[in-house]
Order: sequence, then C-alpha cells, then structure tokens
Amino acid sequence: MRHTSHLTKAPLALPLCTMTRKLVVAFFSVLSLVTGTASHVYHIPAAVGNDSSAALFTSAAADLDGAKIRPVNATAYDWWYFDVVSTDPDSLASVVVVFYTATPGGFPFLPPSDSVTVAQIFVSFPNGTTFNATANADDATVITDNNVSSGEWVGSGLSWNHTGFNYAVVVDAPDIGVQGTISFNPIAPAHYPCGPAEAGQNMQVGPGIGWSNAIPDAVSSIELTVGGTLLSFTGAGYHDKNWSNQPFTSNVGSWYWGHGRLGPYSFVWFDYLALDGTEFVSGYAAKYGTIISASCESGSISVRPTGKNAIFPPVLSTGNPSGYHITFNLEQAGTLEMDVSVLGILVDSAPYTRFVGNISGVIVPAGNSTPRNVLQGTALYEQFKLTN
Repeated sequence: MRHTSHLTKAPLALPLCTMTRKLVVAFFSVLSLVTGTASHVYHIPAAVGNDSSAALFTSAAADLDGAKIRPVNATAYDWWYFDVVSTDPDSLASVVVVFYTATPGGFPFLPPSDSVTVAQIFVSFPNGTTFNATANADDATVITDNNVSSGEWVGSGLSWNHTGFNYAVVVDAPDIGVQGTISFNPIAPAHYPCGPAEAGQNMQVGPGIGWSNAIPDAVSSIELTVGGTLLSFTGAGYHDKNWSNQPFTSNVGSWYWGHGRLGPYSFVWFDYLALDGTEFVSGYAAKYGTIISASCESGSISVRPTGKNAIFPPVLSTGNPSGYHITFNLEQAGTLEMDVSVLGILVDSAPYTRFVGNISGVIVPAGNSTPRNVLQGTALYEQFKLTN
C-alpha cells in the first residue's frame, strides 16, 4: 500500500529558523576558510531553482557526503540513499530510505510534487509484504563534517545523523504510520567510483552521473513500527549518493547496481550503459575493513543476467532475470566468481526493479586455478532499463 502525504512540520532536531540557517551557512563557510576545517552546512529550499544548475564531479579532501548540485532546478537531482538487507538467507526483510532534492523532471520516477525536498521509505517484511510512503518536506538541511554528514528533511519526520563514523536514520512520521530508528556501524571504508575517498578522484560513474559511497557495508539494526507492526532485524547496511545537473534519462540506458556481504568480504558493483551503448563499470571489494579493490577500469568487474530473461543489454520489454553472474578482479587477491540469485522482488515497474537475493561465490587465487571454499551471503540490488 502506498501513502503519499505532505507532513505537518515537526519539532526540529536542529532548531534553526530561516534567518538563523542563513547565518549558520555564512558562518560555517567563513569558519572553513579561516580554520581549514571541513565542515559545511547546506540549506536546500523546497522551491525549484530557476537558474542553471552546476554539478561537482571532482572530489575534494573531504565533503564526500555533501550536496553536489547548486541550485536544484527542474532538470537536476541529488539524493542521499540508505538501505539495509537482512543477512538471514531465508528472509525478505529490508528497508530503503531516500532523501531527494529533485523533481520528476530530473528523476522521472518521483511522484508529482511542487517540492524539491522529498523523502521516501520502502519496507519489506520477512514474509515479503511491502510498504512504501512518500513525504514532502518544507526544506532540507545537510551538515557535513569531513566525509560524514547529518541531514533533516524538515517537516517530513525523516532525518539522519552521525556519531563519529556511525550513522542513524530516524523516522518520526506518524502521518505515514512509520516511527523508529535504523542504525549503521560501518565495516568497510568509503570510496568513489574509481578509487578511495581522497582528493582529486573522478566522481562520475558514467558521463554526467556522480556517485559517492560513504558506507559500502555496515552492521545495521532496524527497530521500526510500520502501520502498527514492529519490524526488527539485523542486516547489511549501505549508504551512498547520486547526482547530476542533467535529467537521469539523458544519460542512462541501463544499469546494474548492488551491494552484498560474502563471508569476510564486502562488495559493491556498478555496471552502467550510456545511451550510446558504451559500458562503464565500478567494482569495490573490502576484506575485514580494508579495501582490496576499487576500480572503474574496463575489466575490473562484469555483471551479466542469468537464467530466465538473461538478455544483455536489457531493454524495456525484457523481463526480470533469475539472477546475475558477477566477475570481480580482486588484483593480487585473485578473482571472485559470484552468482546472485533472486530471493524476492521489492519494487517492480517497467524501467526499474529492486531485488533481495542470496550470493554464492568463490575466490580464485591469483596464479592458481583451484578455487577456495564456496562462500555464501546476501545482497540488495537493482536494475534500470530505459531504452527500447
């Protein structure tokens, strides 16, 4: 069941009036210049910007999780995405929360709204029952501290905050029937599409598509009441953001994205086709909290559909596949051959599908054709297919 509502203004976690926010933004901007700190405050109004939008695509030494678009006009988008998938291989439990600064002109999968600041929550229970809701905010504030952030979509009842490197998404939105907390204790370092979180990195996963991954993997716990029903589980958590100053459909033909945990390994994959058919990839792997591979080089990763409807590249008329075969080049650690099977479908429309699934994989050591033991895990992943 879908609920869409404009929520009444709730008490602020950061009680700043409009004038105070403007002063704080100015203060932090000056403070950063004077002291060299990496703190920034971004105030994002709900009104659609009228000026041309500029996008940031080269990384600084900090501010990985900051706003990357100014202003957010009718054809731009910038969002902060959080999810958790259960690590129980028999459970369909998951939660996805997305904090958008976008309009349907920039990201056409949003519902009609006159607000740029929109929050969405998607929930699936262990038995596969789903719930989703959308809330418009009065405006939004994002505060970054080095490469971590806090944010509030004012009046929506949805926000996030950080304590050190740990994050928590807080939902206090009785108007849409959801209250509770989602926590993230990261176990894998942040990265950009082509390498670690450091200055000078290319932040484009493909032409015109920005991406930064603040939390590739986390030990997460969920305590939510959804429509009067308690949802409580532990799982693999994740947080990233995407942005562009161009409409999403101007740059994307299709993409496969996902994340999962396989034994001691944390993985994130991106296999993206531009409208002209050019393939762009990004593969990330960490083991026990240390990055062992982070690359956007051709051949660093390959993602292909398997089983039913195993058609590549996918088009609008292509059905959902049974799973995906993913090959990771782990450099000195060898090669990962991984199969992701569909356990359940959480969101399904003609152009977009979100899945939960199980992973089975083997590491083939470099210079050795004998694979090690089969590892098992869980994943949350998606596909877009936007061309005929």
